[in-house]
Amino acid sequence: MLHTGKSADYVNLALKNGAVSLVINLGSGAFEALVEPVNGKFNDNEWHDVKVTRNLRQHSGIGHAMVTISVDGILTTTGYTQEDYTMLGSDDFFYVGGSPSTADLPGSPVSNNFMGCLREVAYKNNDVRLELSRLAFNGDPKMKIHGVVAFKCENVATLDPITFETPESFITLPKWNTKKTGSISFDFRTTEPNGLLLFSHGKPKQQTKETKSPFTQKVDFFAIEMLDGLLYLLLDMGSGTTKTLAVNKKVNDGEWYHVDFQRDGRSGTISINTIRTPYQAPGNSEILDLDDSLYLGGLPENKADMVFPTEVWTALLNFGYVGCIRDFFISGQSKDIRRIAEVQKAAGVKPSCSKEAPKQCLSNPCQNNGICREGWNRYVCDCSGTGNLGRSCERDATILSYDGSKFMKVQLSVAMHTEAEDVSLRFRSQRAYGVLMATTSRDSADTLRLELDTSRVRLTVNLGKGPETIFAGQNLNDNEWHTVRVSRRGKSLKLSVDDLATISGDHTQLEFYNIETGILTEKRYLPITPSNFIGHLQSLTFNGKPYIDLCINGDIDYCEVNAMIGFKNIVADPVTFRSCSSYLSLSTLQAYYSMHLFFQFKTTSTDGLILFNSGDGNDFVAVELVKGYLHYISDLGNGAYLIKGNSNKPLNDNQWHNVIISRDTNNLHTVKIDTKITTQTTVGAKNLDLKGDLYIGGVPEEIYKELPKLVHAKEGFQGCLASVDLNGRLPDLMSEALVCVGQIERGCEGPSTTCQEDSCANQGVCIQQWEGFTCDCSMTTYGGPLCNDGNILVFAD
Repeated sequence: MLHTGKSADYVNLALKNGAVSLVINLGSGAFEALVEPVNGKFNDNEWHDVKVTRNLRQHSGIGHAMVTISVDGILTTTGYTQEDYTMLGSDDFFYVGGSPSTADLPGSPVSNNFMGCLREVAYKNNDVRLELSRLAFNGDPKMKIHGVVAFKCENVATLDPITFETPESFITLPKWNTKKTGSISFDFRTTEPNGLLLFSHGKPKQQTKETKSPFTQKVDFFAIEMLDGLLYLLLDMGSGTTKTLAVNKKVNDGEWYHVDFQRDGRSGTISINTIRTPYQAPGNSEILDLDDSLYLGGLPENKADMVFPTEVWTALLNFGYVGCIRDFFISGQSKDIRRIAEVQKAAGVKPSCSKEAPKQCLSNPCQNNGICREGWNRYVCDCSGTGNLGRSCERDATILSYDGSKFMKVQLSVAMHTEAEDVSLRFRSQRAYGVLMATTSRDSADTLRLELDTSRVRLTVNLGKGPETIFAGQNLNDNEWHTVRVSRRGKSLKLSVDDLATISGDHTQLEFYNIETGILTEKRYLPITPSNFIGHLQSLTFNGKPYIDLCINGDIDYCEVNAMIGFKNIVADPVTFRSCSSYLSLSTLQAYYSMHLFFQFKTTSTDGLILFNSGDGNDFVAVELVKGYLHYISDLGNGAYLIKGNSNKPLNDNQWHNVIISRDTNNLHTVKIDTKITTQTTVGAKNLDLKGDLYIGGVPEEIYKELPKLVHAKEGFQGCLASVDLNGRLPDLMSEALVCVGQIERGCEGPSTTCQEDSCANQGVCIQQWEGFTCDCSMTTYGGPLCNDGNILVFAD
């Protein structure tokens, strides 16, 4: 309202949060007083009378002052002792109603110029009385008028607060012309930790040779965002980004906070309430060239024409602001944001601000075990661990089934450059290896890749300085649903599986064109191609976008998918061994330190050798069926051991069975058949030194008699094998076979003729074989292939 003086010699009178503020300094430190009404606020559109007096006394050369301020008779009187200086300078300016840069006035607790009516503004001391408002009205040459000042009291538009009710709500303000100087101030209140409050950018700058990608665009920009409850200023004038933490405390406690941003060339301040933090932009540029609109509260859903700097994390993470804004000023000029929202018919923006008690979660609105947290007058559901989508986790998320040849690929039109990612997905698999999700680029080796590796989740991050990996979880190939979450904020990286212990890393900027699942199609920068995925994926969300459902529902047109929709029983690359003399061989099984094998089989035969690989000395590994039960036999050099798989009944029932056989570095051996697990630990040698071919389905006839004693097989396996996984390698059994002997065919048609009730006559027992069936007539008086040949029994005396 009024200011006179400079540096450490001034008086400042202002309206602050509806109360009258006095700050006075006469050289030895500031004295501050705040007068608040008994009820309500002084910004009630009524006249109020303000008086400030200062009486001086001299004693032994020391000045003593008594300062008194009253508003409508409400007195605040404070004794003020001044040691060495008691006079205001006679050459000082008086500012009435504002100044060219109010935030820079010494002692000013506010940054905005006054809006409203002033009258009878007067200043007097022992020598002079200045009727300031009357002098201005009479056009006195000492007075200078800036801006629109009407010498009558008019109603000033009320600056009503507005509430952004959803992260998708926003309003658009005109382009901010702030080439060299400028200011923005506003009040906000929220209880939510993340949100983009303000954003604008300029035209893309011309590309340089150092540009990382032809699609990388460098722009001037300005943003104010909140992350994890902390408020940040971000600014780039073409010479590099400055990111300034406004105050080192969280400001999402539901109270009102006043934000004031002031800039002059490359320097300026960002303040919250009375705490100011200076900043200095790098480089030489002093011009902030903003060509686009100024967005308040968030961004439009269609951002195709917008450029998002990697440093503005809330924009890339799709964090819109939810909460209240009021008293919005641009370069000292108020903006009626309530009216702007009304004209723009802004969805999710309402013209008021109320704080409700945090009780939204009491009614358990999040369905299907979704996790509820209190937002600003709303509940927020975390559905990432549920297999559901929607505001209340009420909608089933689409499941995709992968058989090792399937994928989903999201192809972005331009390269994305991010410094912050939130990724979550759910998977279910019986395999110890397989790529779950990866970002890839055709122009760089940058990647963020999630994959199964030895039954754990492996996160590989390559941001131009070589790949780094971290692991989380264990025994994740249990055919149960697991939830993976990755969160990165600049150099801070976190990985968790099923909300268990979080693993952290240290990384920077990521470039990508594609988001791929199941199979990596962009392989040019990969020294080793990860194993294709066999299993199920659901709820893949990348920076707030549920890409599987967006792709399947046709909501985006830049994705390609051939994965099977829905939960399918997966049988990958089946092969039929039609006779027990058939077999094929592959290169040596690499199982020196550890081993992870997975396969599916289906047969009617009780016995047969499924897998065998010999090695140095007595080392070997074998898997066989014995009387319909699975045996795993191996020798690491300390003598052979046998582990019998656990199953309630013989496995030669012409049904598919899933088998996992593993050995870890501590010699813990695991055999899992469907859902039943058997484990055994061996002592002694830990290395399995295999040599020669890995035989699948059997071995050459002359080898059967040389097999180790614990191996019972006298012939090969007759039936179907599928989904063969050898330590993460998915061999094509037919095309990769070194030797292929006998009748081996792709696919699995099963027996051409199956047992029926009348297959065997005269109560003969039908025995299913892979190539048809046979009849057991031993308990009848008949013979022949079908028990229909009559027999005459002669009993001798």
